[in-house]
Amino acid sequence: MRLKYPGLAPWEIWLSEAQERMVLAVPQAALPALQALCQTFDVELTDIGKFTDTGRIVVKHDGQVVLDLMTDFLHEGIPQQFLAARLPATENKPVRPAATRSIKVHPEGEPGEPEPFPGNALLLEKLSQPNTASKEAIIRLYDHEVQGGTVGKPLTGVMNDGPADGCVLKPIGTSGSRGIALANGINPEYGKLDPYRMALSVVDEAIRNAVAVGANPEHLALLDNFCWGNPRNPDTLGALVEACRGCYEAARHYGTPFISGKDSLNNEYLGTDGQRHAIPPTLLISAIGLVEDVSQVVTLDLKEPENLVYLLGEIQTSESGVPGLPDYSPRLYRRLHAAIRAGLVRACHDLSEGGLAVAAAEMCLAGRLGLKMELPDGEPDFTSFGEVNGCLLVEVSPEDCAAFVNLLQGLPWRVIGKVSDQPDLVMTFQKETLISLPVARLLNAWKRLEARA
Repeated sequence: MRLKYPGLAPWEIWLSEAQERMVLAVPQAALPALQALCQTFDVELTDIGKFTDTGRIVVKHDGQVVLDLMTDFLHEGIPQQFLAARLPATENKPVRPAATRSIKVHPEGEPGEPEPFPGNALLLEKLSQPNTASKEAIIRLYDHEVQGGTVGKPLTGVMNDGPADGCVLKPIGTSGSRGIALANGINPEYGKLDPYRMALSVVDEAIRNAVAVGANPEHLALLDNFCWGNPRNPDTLGALVEACRGCYEAARHYGTPFISGKDSLNNEYLGTDGQRHAIPPTLLISAIGLVEDVSQVVTLDLKEPENLVYLLGEIQTSESGVPGLPDYSPRLYRRLHAAIRAGLVRACHDLSEGGLAVAAAEMCLAGRLGLKMELPDGEPDFTSFGEVNGCLLVEVSPEDCAAFVNLLQGLPWRVIGKVSDQPDLVMTFQKETLISLPVARLLNAWKRLEARA
């Protein structure tokens, strides 16, 4: 067996935790094929044992037995912890933008005319916030090309600096046209309000991001990564229970299995008040899926003037708090994938942090093209910036619109805008301009250049 360090004692080899190590159960007949696959990708493989029918686990080191134990003890012999969980009373707070239309009040107390909607300032602020802004400085510190195997890259667009929904890999040494999509979903702000719905939302975001770049929603799998406080605190454990319930419900909703995951508990710190504080309940969901043809990978950057932009899904303006899962979303994602496979989709981007306005801005800045949009009915502040699940923006060429719409029968969609060679993002509501900004300013805000000037 290959060891990371020389001189390890048998018990250290047996019990030590190690990163990037996996144990596989492989039929003997399949071992040569697995060995050849590992050699292709320069992965070390060691045959360490076999299953028996003795009911005992026997471990040897240099020919000497160092462990001989009944497997019943492994399953039943260790005392189990029993912890108390107090389920959270979720706060029924709406997830709304930081600024909305306000009403002027005269000194006498009578209402005046509404103030102008601060759309430009709000959009620039949203784009420059750390959760939304460009991560290019971090991304380029690492091998984001994955040894040259990325077809869809984390930075994309005409200048390779736009925020991709996910990445697509075609590992070097593989034949054929198939690739692997990787995407994520995370929103700890939701965890502060409703851990159950946070889990629903981040599963949906991860799946939506994977489908947006070309992954087949019928061939997706999920991984979870819980970052939580001390589970011996009943409230903390209750939030964890609710998040696990959300993972289960979302996986059932999409028919998408969890195949692995990890947790990082006891994430607490000592505050200036002398008390211990836990981080917000945080769940990262990763989605991995099959892309049948890497030549059909879709990116979010706008491609060509006069193309139409569709809003898929419904922007629901309910006051129920953290968004839930739309009933239509599994069917919508399957139909979107069919449109991608048919070559009908020029660009695609999901609505997540910052809602519709931020998603549209990111498509513009990645493609260095403009977009003129008319918002659907509803409260314009929420329609512009409200965060919802199950929604995407899709760019389609005029000659493909009929075929595209035909695939969406029975599902929510609407034409919401048109790509322009005039590099401005213009969003109107009932003929009133709410947002009008040049793409250059969107880009500067997203790269936080204005804040540094």
